[in-house]
Amino acid sequence: MKHYVFSAKVTLFASRFVAVLIAFFLIFFPGMVESYHRDFRPLSNSERYALLGAFYLSAVAVELAMYHMDKLLRNILRGSLFTSENVHHIRMVRWCCFWVSIVCLFAFFGFPSMIFISTIMAFLALVVTVVGQVMKAAVELREESDLTI
Repeated sequence: MKHYVFSAKVTLFASRFVAVLIAFFLIFFPGMVESYHRDFRPLSNSERYALLGAFYLSAVAVELAMYHMDKLLRNILRGSLFTSENVHHIRMVRWCCFWVSIVCLFAFFGFPSMIFISTIMAFLALVVTVVGQVMKAAVELREESDLTI
């Protein structure tokens, strides 16, 4: 068994778990915000709207990213590592990270702590961009190698 198979299976399970968790939160997040407001710290209306807006706008991107992660990981488990399709999936994950970063940047004006999430997601998008570029270079090398043999 190749060394990446276990890691890919664990990551596939984790991405599916996150997708289900986000779907669960879509239903219960407003109640969780109200509970936080009641039990921990009073939130102004602008803070509530910033949290709810950022969550619901980001949830779409997160679900899309989990879909592309699922497709990418299934390709990897089939042994199809360096393909143009996988590069496409990585690019889609990158754009989803950028989207969440931008949404959280705007939510910063209503809930200042969102700047941390925005910064983390921007950094993650940059890391995924580098991985995507490495994958693209590997695909090009593989295609060139296939043509010369």
